Amino acid sequence: MRRLILVSLIGITIIMGSVYYLNNRKMLFLVEHAKMEINTEFHYKKYIKEVVNGKKSDVTCQSGKLDITKLGVYEIIFNYRGRDYPFTIEVVDTTKPKIKELMKLNVLMNTEVDLNKGMEISDDSGIYPRVTIDSSQLDTSQVGEYIVEYRAQDQSGNVSVFYRKIHVMKEIGTSQQSQDKIVYLTFDDGPSANTKKILDILDRYDAKATFFVTGNGKEYNGYINEAHERGHTIGLHSYCHEYNIIYSSMDAYFRDLTKLENMVEKIIGYKPRYIRFPGGSSNKVSIKYHKGIMTLLTQKVIEKGYQYYDWNGETGDATGNHVSVETLIKNATVKNDNNIVMLAHDTDAKDTTVQALPAIIQYYQKKGYVFKAIDDQSFYAHQSLNN
Repeated sequence: MRRLILVSLIGITIIMGSVYYLNNRKMLFLVEHAKMEINTEFHYKKYIKEVVNGKKSDVTCQSGKLDITKLGVYEIIFNYRGRDYPFTIEVVDTTKPKIKELMKLNVLMNTEVDLNKGMEISDDSGIYPRVTIDSSQLDTSQVGEYIVEYRAQDQSGNVSVFYRKIHVMKEIGTSQQSQDKIVYLTFDDGPSANTKKILDILDRYDAKATFFVTGNGKEYNGYINEAHERGHTIGLHSYCHEYNIIYSSMDAYFRDLTKLENMVEKIIGYKPRYIRFPGGSSNKVSIKYHKGIMTLLTQKVIEKGYQYYDWNGETGDATGNHVSVETLIKNATVKNDNNIVMLAHDTDAKDTTVQALPAIIQYYQKKGYVFKAIDDQSFYAHQSLNN
């Protein structure tokens, strides 16, 4: 009997001990070192190593005191099966600031440089880092490529360094007319069936010209190379010459220009830096597609190392096809500037332009003018912007 009572007592003790152990032992195991990066999303389950007789989804968390926007140590409470498990999380900042170049920076000689332009600097803390710029190697008085160092340090001492290439360029052309009497005869929209005729006339009078070409006359692209070999200048007009496309956005314009300059490079071996906007920089039609785009483009092309050329004299052949020879000659021979940038067109329909060309050249040559192709020293005409 005593033996039975003893066995019963032992059994009861074991059962009670097991119940006590199960009720009081730790049922939730958490990570030992809890850190999270500032301004990141808090996911409490990632800090749970093990849930005894349960799942992580059975655990709740009270994180009201946690402030992910500020560095510090915070207490949160996990709860599982009615029991609270206090836990501390340290909000830290171990990520370096971000430095990103949004655009290549080209600057003209002897001009002020905004080294913050085209740079994006940020930190995950949300607090703008301390930025220092070392431009000691930059010399805007000399053409060349220079390295400028950007150093950003955040509130936790994390440091990022970025080395930016700055291109110092000499401005192409001049806005000041020279004392020499020069006609810069320019032809837009070619090449065409008329290009060869124009080249022959120019040769006859020992005159040079500039051809602002497009991608619309590919069957005549051989004349682009021929014009180049004869000593004329090749400029860029537009690949497609569709206003609604090229003036729809900045990106659209430069996509078109890049396509054209790549085409020309394959023909003459290099990418020209002389451009003419379809309709000129003063055109108003672009307003229909993008308000203010000409103001933006005239600045941007210079920043990218191009020069754009409007005109201060014209034949008037842009007004229509087969304009009378007399009208073209009259329009073209009214200028008295020392430097005249003369607008004409090179398309299949401009047959009267070809016919008027000899008389126009003779008129100015008799007045002491020489006909030159545009180069880096040439006068450029810029018209007033209307968009």
